[in-house]
Amino acid sequence: MTEVVDTDYSYAEDDELVAQFLEWTDTAVKDMRGILDGMPDKAGPKEASVQQVYDLTHNIKGMGSSFEFNLLTNVGASLCKYLKQMPDDQQASKRVLEGHVRTFEVVLQHKIKGSGGAQGEAILQRLENIIDEEASA
Repeated sequence: MTEVVDTDYSYAEDDELVAQFLEWTDTAVKDMRGILDGMPDKAGPKEASVQQVYDLTHNIKGMGSSFEFNLLTNVGASLCKYLKQMPDDQQASKRVLEGHVRTFEVVLQHKIKGSGGAQGEAILQRLENIIDEEASA
């Protein structure tokens, strides 16, 4: 008999796991904030600070939807895509990183579950606009 694995499992009903997720994510975002505070306005994608931000973001992106924090996942996907698609000779914009980290902070502060509705869509659009503005600057 073949085992069926439910890949859409949510941990959102387990209060203890949600608390651990929020605590870990809060620590990760504080770590990102510390990294950003020490970064110049532009940094190469191979620099350790940028790689650290990417790694922390990738983890948030991967876990957010499992706890029904889909907006965290979507913001993380946006930042990961921005950093991953960046050519080696291009500089990462601190403004782009800052916008994403600030959004993580707001989502955590208000414990916004789900996609954030129309406001979540507007936030994601604004982050995309910032990326486009920085690319054309």
